[in-house]
Amino acid sequence: MMKSHKINKTLALLFFISAILFLNGCKSKKIIETGTGELTKKSQEQVVTDVLSKEIDYKTISAKGSIEFKMGSKSRKLNTVYKLIKDEVLQASVRIPILGGEAMRITITPDSVIIIDRLNKQYVAERFKDSQLASNFDFNFYNLQSLFTNKIFIPGTKSVEKKNYDKMRIIASKDAYMLQTKDKSDMLYTFAIDASDHLVSTLIYNEKKKVTLQWSYSDFIQDNELIYPTRIEANVDIAKKRFDLGIAYNKLELDQDVSIDNSVSSRYQRVDFTELMGTYIKSK
Repeated sequence: MMKSHKINKTLALLFFISAILFLNGCKSKKIIETGTGELTKKSQEQVVTDVLSKEIDYKTISAKGSIEFKMGSKSRKLNTVYKLIKDEVLQASVRIPILGGEAMRITITPDSVIIIDRLNKQYVAERFKDSQLASNFDFNFYNLQSLFTNKIFIPGTKSVEKKNYDKMRIIASKDAYMLQTKDKSDMLYTFAIDASDHLVSTLIYNEKKKVTLQWSYSDFIQDNELIYPTRIEANVDIAKKRFDLGIAYNKLELDQDVSIDNSVSSRYQRVDFTELMGTYIKSK
């Protein structure tokens, strides 16, 4: 029972961070249709190869926008500046409405998570290898990076390589291929691939642990030679507690110079994640 509680707390940390880490733009965008028509018959290896060929190749990504967080009848929308240096760091700066100053900064590397709460002069600092995230789940920084950049992944690995294609089994329906794999904690990962070879959803599920995360990608646009989604819907259910994320952005800026600052003021108090969450979410 205690282990299950730690797992759910770990997932709450993961999805809170995920909630802050993406965006919504305000300009109009031209949506294109993808995945129309029936699937062509393919082998498991060909499905994996084709979806990998449609993924964005990048060194850095940056963007501006907002995210809407919903829980029950309550919702909140926050402007965000997002930066990603591939395989090195994810950083999100949450802005104060109207005033535009920074309210919170989240920095994630393969080794650590730092959350700086400027409004309350406090911060969280945690190493992945010392966290419940590392001990209870085969889910790492590179998997989180893939989740936000519309890529398939194998839990616990850095990238999908041909030598581990066999870790994914394939199920075909009329309009989508389903690639499935499990991690060491028996969490099931299902990736839905449409007829145009694009990833349209990622489902992470374990009935025993009462965990469901449905991560759906839509509103694809064509940006020069690239095609990528500009809307993400995340439906999260942990131990029968449900919240939803509405994520949208207009355009990703690729391979531009990106500067990262993860310094913490000596005047800020170090707290744990539960204390930080308690500052913003009051118990009913």
